Amino acid sequence: TNGKDTVRWEKILEMVSLADMPPEDEPQPPKLKRSRVVGWITGELRKIGRGHDPDKLALPHQANRVSHEDLFSGEFTGPASSGCTSLALSTLAATTRDGHCAGWIDCADAFDPISADDAGTALERVLWVRPPSLGDALACAERLLETEGFPLIVLDTAGAKERTAPPTQGQAWLRLSRLAASRDSVLLLLGRERSAGSSSHLVLELRPARARWSQGLVLLEELEIEVVLARHRSAPIGHCVRVAAPGNRAA
Repeated sequence: TNGKDTVRWEKILEMVSLADMPPEDEPQPPKLKRSRVVGWITGELRKIGRGHDPDKLALPHQANRVSHEDLFSGEFTGPASSGCTSLALSTLAATTRDGHCAGWIDCADAFDPISADDAGTALERVLWVRPPSLGDALACAERLLETEGFPLIVLDTAGAKERTAPPTQGQAWLRLSRLAASRDSVLLLLGRERSAGSSSHLVLELRPARARWSQGLVLLEELEIEVVLARHRSAPIGHCVRVAAPGNRAA
């Protein structure tokens, strides 16, 4: 086996172990069959002095190998006024009310402290970061996760001026998800479209359903939102519920 083949098989081992192969929209093999494939590839690689300890694949504290089921990350996606921000603010409020600190990485400089306060957030426990680019935002998220003092980190990319993602963004999401798992943290990504792919444990797709205006159609009082479970590691997808968000926070 030459060097290129070895690297290719190591990549296959990682993707099969983390359930990135087959793709999520393809039929998935039983866990026993996947385990056998991982064991066979690991054994063959060990014969030439390569490969990883398969036990480490199931340990969240291993920084370079984490079970795909243990990744703590998720995405709220949807168009403008779909309720993504409102749902994220509710999560932020619940975290800070429990006495924990949280980070909000704001790519579009759109975080509104007044709306956060109205949602019940303890603002003194929120670190608000306004990075100049998406690449810097990913670096900020990694740095905050490394501090181990933030059980919740929200990365808001919705409305960001930067449209072109860094070339290494795919690897960055996977690295951040693993890091979040090892720190018992939640990394929550807000965006117009899905970005993190299979690195997300949970994906909720939101869309506006019905608006209720004040008299004269001057103020939006309430927005009814459809929330669809688009991805979950262990639950059936496609379930949809309707929730109501106050008009001043339905973004």
